[in-house]
Amino acid sequence: MLIMQSCSEGNPDLLFVNGKIHTMDSAGTIVEAIAVKDGKILETGTTSGLREKYSGINEIDLSGKVVLPGFIDAEGSIVEYSKNLNVISLVTAKSLDDILEQVREKVKDSPPGSWIAGFGWSEFVIPVEELQKINKTLLDSISTEHNIYLINLAGNTVWVNSKLLESAGINRDTKSPDNGIIEFDSNGDPTGLLFDGALELVRNKIPELTDDQIRKFVIEGVKELNKWGFVGIQDRTVGTGTLNLFKELIDSNILPIRVYAVLSAGYPAFEEYLEKGMEKNYKDRLTIRSVSLDYDGGLEFQQAIMEGKYLNETSSPEPYNGQGEIENVFKRALEKNFQVRVKAVGDKAIKNVLDVIDKVSRDLNMDGSRTVIEHIEFTDEEILKRFKEHKLIPSVRPDIGMSDMQIVSEFIGAEYLNKIANWRSIKESCGMFVSGTDFPFHQINPFIQIYYLTQRKFIGENQFNVPNTDQVVSLDDAIRSFTIWSAYSCFQEEDRGTIEKGKYADMIVLSEDIFSDPEKLLSVKVEKTVLGGEVVFEN
Repeated sequence: MLIMQSCSEGNPDLLFVNGKIHTMDSAGTIVEAIAVKDGKILETGTTSGLREKYSGINEIDLSGKVVLPGFIDAEGSIVEYSKNLNVISLVTAKSLDDILEQVREKVKDSPPGSWIAGFGWSEFVIPVEELQKINKTLLDSISTEHNIYLINLAGNTVWVNSKLLESAGINRDTKSPDNGIIEFDSNGDPTGLLFDGALELVRNKIPELTDDQIRKFVIEGVKELNKWGFVGIQDRTVGTGTLNLFKELIDSNILPIRVYAVLSAGYPAFEEYLEKGMEKNYKDRLTIRSVSLDYDGGLEFQQAIMEGKYLNETSSPEPYNGQGEIENVFKRALEKNFQVRVKAVGDKAIKNVLDVIDKVSRDLNMDGSRTVIEHIEFTDEEILKRFKEHKLIPSVRPDIGMSDMQIVSEFIGAEYLNKIANWRSIKESCGMFVSGTDFPFHQINPFIQIYYLTQRKFIGENQFNVPNTDQVVSLDDAIRSFTIWSAYSCFQEEDRGTIEKGKYADMIVLSEDIFSDPEKLLSVKVEKTVLGGEVVFEN
């Protein structure tokens, strides 16, 4: 309820009243009301106290709802997420029926001849007996007038219908490429499954998006992010074109989210900004001062570099970027005061990256560099001790950790169950950690991520025996990993991340009190998202 009244000079522009506002400050203060002026918090306190002090001010009545600082995701891709809004998300699909039902619903709203894309189904989740049934006829039963293609989570398999095979010119006479496979049935006809390099036969036929389409998708995509309670994104997939688009939207005042841009080592945008220097807080919306590179990849794809060997492979994965390249990027970046972020999943990967940091720290002063090690999953006492020594910031992916718990014994041995996703130990050793959803490639719902961090159990009927059930963190700390600690990881804790005087009025209003019952994390919705004192989303 918005009460419109006159506003005297020097007073706040707006009061938020009658709330249960968890400020997430160091004392864990809970207040009832907030006074906002020029997009920042002027004061917090009781409803009666602020009303008495600032009479005749516009109000938003929070009706006793829980309020938190707005979420800052430690990793997400705004453009890819926005483009994928038109793509069916199959990440949570547990069966063929789940997949087909979503395709069926999409077809209902799509004109004949259109291209219908899906992404994220996983061979490790769909039952084996159902995987054996996958072919074009299942999709043909839904439509032979739409081009349907569904890419798996690993990005190395696509399942298509007959219409798409026709549009792509794939038939019984088409030869598989040298680096891929087109599957054929016993009659010599394509089944609708293509693997590895053969996916390019489909990708090359997909209509390209225009710049105007991408712009429109991003505008809608950011609105969707606001619905999840996000006020900030650390975006690890930006280039010059994306940065220019963000600035254009900021200049037009239609980008209601704060972006911390993380450049990719080896790409032109990094070289460009290394030359001209970092850019801080462009119109309160965009900061460019970080660079990332990957040492290894995911366990699911057997690309995590481990001290142990994968049980079903004779060779070990190679690093995406060697230690020499990582050292070079560190030195070049630190000399220009750029932050460095390295993805390191496996225990051996993390230790090898730590060896590089040991070497760099002997040559350069790394104090205050706030280096982030991303996607860390397998840790031990030695690793965490070295993290603490170098004041490194650990960045975790709760959803991925929970998923990998189910396959680690099969992939590399049961002894690794004691090393995976040890969030409590990480927090106790390092004093903090940050959490990323890795959207659109994984679960975007931050409340489910927080549920995993605090409950360490699966949702629904999954009865997998979760290891190390004591490796949970408090609800406050899980929230901090998406708020103040995330702000700290991008040098922005002075003006965001908590609800305190002088900081941006970035906050979210929840439909349920998640502090009263952890199971409410599974049903809670964001009722309002506030950015700089302005309501940018309201349910």
